[in-house]
Amino acid sequence: MNLELSILLSVFALSVGSFVNSFIYRFPLIDSNQGLNLFKPRSFCPKCKSSLRPFMLIPIISYIYLKGNCGFCNEKISPSYLIHELFHLVLMALIIVFGSWNPGYIADINILKTLLIFLVLSFFYTQAILDYKHLILSVGLSVCLIGFGLVLNNFFNFMVPVLESLLGVIFGYASLWLINKMYYLIRKKDGIGGGDFLLFAACGSLFGVHALGPILLLGSSVTLLLFAINKNHFDKEIPLGTGIASGTGIYFLISKITIISM
Repeated sequence: MNLELSILLSVFALSVGSFVNSFIYRFPLIDSNQGLNLFKPRSFCPKCKSSLRPFMLIPIISYIYLKGNCGFCNEKISPSYLIHELFHLVLMALIIVFGSWNPGYIADINILKTLLIFLVLSFFYTQAILDYKHLILSVGLSVCLIGFGLVLNNFFNFMVPVLESLLGVIFGYASLWLINKMYYLIRKKDGIGGGDFLLFAACGSLFGVHALGPILLLGSSVTLLLFAINKNHFDKEIPLGTGIASGTGIYFLISKITIISM
């Protein structure tokens, strides 16, 4: 992959990271704030509500230039903004680097495949943060992930044959639905949210039905670890979606490292 294309992809990654910042902040507020959606009003300071100027929207650079403070009210800007942008930059860099080692792996001449895989990992990251911070998941992102999985496996031979991908969607959704149904019959209340059903179906779409067991094991372990670390924050609900999304990332990393080392 040439230098110019790598730079363009890095700029794209930073832009996605910047949008993820806005998405994570706005998504939980959309239903409760009239007139607020993912695109309107313009980006603003959460403290003083002043609309940001164009140069304040430049990822990473604006944060460093403003020394982590709002350019209007001088209030401290959450470092999470910088973290989300850096994560996406590093993610794209890793995809490019792994692709340069093995042209048949990810970042080959098919840029569409590279972008799709980047978006898949970005969406899982977004879902993980949303569930950890707000105990909610985006249905829209999970549906997109299911679509991405079917496209990648059908047209790009991503991980599994498309039939196994379809079975992964069905069994991913049905397995958590069944567990929740059994829990409801015993406790007379839901134990797993519907958003988790869709997110797990997305895992099946991408990695196939045989990957659901390992992903759920990894995801449950991450969730229990988060609960053990922060019991006060999760006294009534635990972020299973965060665990599933994180477990999926771990599974993807292990799968690709195994393939490269063979």
